[in-house]
Amino acid sequence: MDTKTTPSPGRAYRRAKQDRGADTRARLVEAALDVFGHQGFEGATTREIAKAAEVNLAAIVYHFGSKEALYGAVAEHIVGQISARIGQPYAAVMQRVDTLGPDEARAAIRLLISNFVDMFMASGDEAARWARFVIREQLDPTPAFDIIYAFMGRMHEVATKLVAIASGGDPESPEMKVKAFTLLGQGMIFRVAQELVLRRLGRPALGEEERALIKQTIFGHIDLIFDGGTHARG
Repeated sequence: MDTKTTPSPGRAYRRAKQDRGADTRARLVEAALDVFGHQGFEGATTREIAKAAEVNLAAIVYHFGSKEALYGAVAEHIVGQISARIGQPYAAVMQRVDTLGPDEARAAIRLLISNFVDMFMASGDEAARWARFVIREQLDPTPAFDIIYAFMGRMHEVATKLVAIASGGDPESPEMKVKAFTLLGQGMIFRVAQELVLRRLGRPALGEEERALIKQTIFGHIDLIFDGGTHARG
C-alpha cells in the first residue's frame, strides 16, 4: 500500500506566512520611519525598507499595498506616538477652553508647554526620528502632510485660543496665531536644532536640569508676551 507523505513547508513558505503577522507590519513601519526620514520618499526604496525590517519584499504589498500607503502609515504612526504622550492634556484643555479665564488660560499654556518640552526631550532617539520625518514634510510636503497637519493644526488651534483668552485678543487674528507659533516653537527648536544646542551648551545630552531651564525660560517669555513681565512667575 502506497502512502503519500505531505511535504513539509519550505523556508520561503514559512517566511511568507510569518510576514503576514501584525508584528511584521509594525517592523515595516519602524524601518520605514528610519529609511524615509534619512532618504525622503523619492530616495527610499521598498527593497531597502524590507531589508531593514528583515521581511520579504512582498510583505509591503500585503500589509500596505504600495510605497505611498506605507509612507502614509508612517505619518499616522508618528501622530499616534505624539498623541499618546501629549494628546490627553490637549484634549482635556480643548473640552473646557471656552470656559477658561485669562489666568486659567495662562496656566494651561504653561502646562501644555511643559508637556511639549518633556515629550520632545525625554523621548530621546525616538523623538529625533519623528522630527526628521516631520521636518522633511515641512520642507517638501507630500499628501502625507495632511495627516500630520490634522493633529498639529489642532494643537496650534488650542494654543491660539489660550493665547487669545490670556491676552484678550481674537483667536482668528494673525497676531494670536503667530504668538502661539512663537511659544510652541521655542520648545521645538531644542529638538530640531539639537546638535547645535548640545555643542553650544557643552552637553552630551539634554537631561532634567536642561529641561527645567528650558521650561523656566519659556515661562518667562509667556509672561513677557502677556504682561511685559510685570507679573513674572518662577
